[in-house]
Amino acid sequence: MIEQKKETADFMNRLYARSLTTTSGGNISLRISDDRILLTPSATDKGRMLPEQIAEIGMDGTNFTSALKPSGETAMHLAIYKRRPDIRAIVHAHPPTACVFTCIDRKLNMRLLAESYAFVGEPAFAPYALTGTQELAEIVADTLGEKTAAVLMQNHGVLTVGQNLLEAFDRMELIENAAKINIAAAQLGGIRELTPAQCAELDRWAGRNG
Repeated sequence: MIEQKKETADFMNRLYARSLTTTSGGNISLRISDDRILLTPSATDKGRMLPEQIAEIGMDGTNFTSALKPSGETAMHLAIYKRRPDIRAIVHAHPPTACVFTCIDRKLNMRLLAESYAFVGEPAFAPYALTGTQELAEIVADTLGEKTAAVLMQNHGVLTVGQNLLEAFDRMELIENAAKINIAAAQLGGIRELTPAQCAELDRWAGRNG
């Protein structure tokens, strides 16, 4: 388990180093068995996370690392894992450019680059609820649904999922890059996005129903 804790801590450090979240914000989890997950704790410097600072949480909410304060978003991670047995890792962060699209009436267009569309698809949009609440946990889990890979959380942040930490982290980076490209393309004008046929082709390539 120490290697899994190290990997979780390393990805949190990487998340902070890439300016995808703040010192106090964001959380990462990894499913290690049917009934337990690893989860970054609360009240810990996200830029200097160590393996021994990674909490072990039961699917019933039991904290098996009592010296660590569980993340305020523990309920959200557990709700998602319970509904999506295919998911092995979750990254929740506050990437600044992507967060712009959580607080404006404009959809994040993932159809500008083939890579973004292929590996993320269309993110869902979750309505606002107070951070750390069971209400938010249920809203995000419901919004994520059965196949979606990412959720933009209104006036809050972004959540991505994957079969491993690298996949979930990569999707977070792709969403932030897509947001930057959206804004730059809007400023320059003359946007040319992928056609429906091209998107359908990428859906098939990615194993999604087009």
